[in-house]
Amino acid sequence: MSGDIPLFDLAKGAVPSQAGVAQVGPGSQGEDGLRYMRMPTEMDTFEIPELPEAQELAMYPEVGQILLDLQSSLEKGAANLSGAMSCARINLDHLSNDACALLYQTLGEGEVAARIEHPGLNIRVQESVLAGVWWLQQLDADKKVAHQWLEVGAVPDCLLTDSFPFSSDYVMPEVPAGLLNAAPVLLELLEKAKEHQQRPFTEPHVINFSLLPFSEEDHAYLGNTLSHGGAVILSRGYGNCRITSCAVPGIWRVQYFNSTDQLILDTIEIISIPHAACAAREDLEDSAERLHEIYQAMMAD
Repeated sequence: MSGDIPLFDLAKGAVPSQAGVAQVGPGSQGEDGLRYMRMPTEMDTFEIPELPEAQELAMYPEVGQILLDLQSSLEKGAANLSGAMSCARINLDHLSNDACALLYQTLGEGEVAARIEHPGLNIRVQESVLAGVWWLQQLDADKKVAHQWLEVGAVPDCLLTDSFPFSSDYVMPEVPAGLLNAAPVLLELLEKAKEHQQRPFTEPHVINFSLLPFSEEDHAYLGNTLSHGGAVILSRGYGNCRITSCAVPGIWRVQYFNSTDQLILDTIEIISIPHAACAAREDLEDSAERLHEIYQAMMAD
């Protein structure tokens, strides 16, 4: 087994690495509106990872201990009825390259990947095949892994705390002539985002562009005004869901595509994190059972 762990490329829905720091913030995206990661071209389905042999696991007892810690964290997370979003965290910085590779082989890659990139922060996230188990890598200025860890929970903490690096004091910009509905929609979004900042919503406030008469100029104005907050999430499976944070805290662009990459639902949500990005408690319960089976199968070899 190779001892090298490549940087996550956001699985099959990756954006090629960009030189320098990404430009974000109001007005930074030009006339093209929001810029998104390239979508995958094939449907992704769950695949059991190729498990290592028992003798390989015996060579790296620290990996076995991490799997046991994961089991405990999953069971506690599944039993948590309070709705708390904070994740349990398991540090991986102490693992050797070979041990890290063994763990990565065991956990595999799931359906959700994410990236947070803005000045001073560069984090990549890959969900494992166990829903609710997330592998995170923090990159340095040279885009090399500085720290990596696992989190167990509905969604990684960084997506809640670092997706909106800009101030919530956002002023309605001047509206050009000739727009259909962009101005009242933007005003509604800013008002609801302010309400969310004062008292976080438990359910999203949703605007469905698929049901609104919106011209190309409307889309360009709204996209350029809201811009990009620095977080991108891609959820794959039976079709794809692409989620991007906007420059205004609490505002997310959420788009659903079918398996042929045709846009079937185009929305904006105001919420701390869209539900489509989160693992449910039932997912953690299933993952706890699956991890137990995986560990028993490895030990039985």
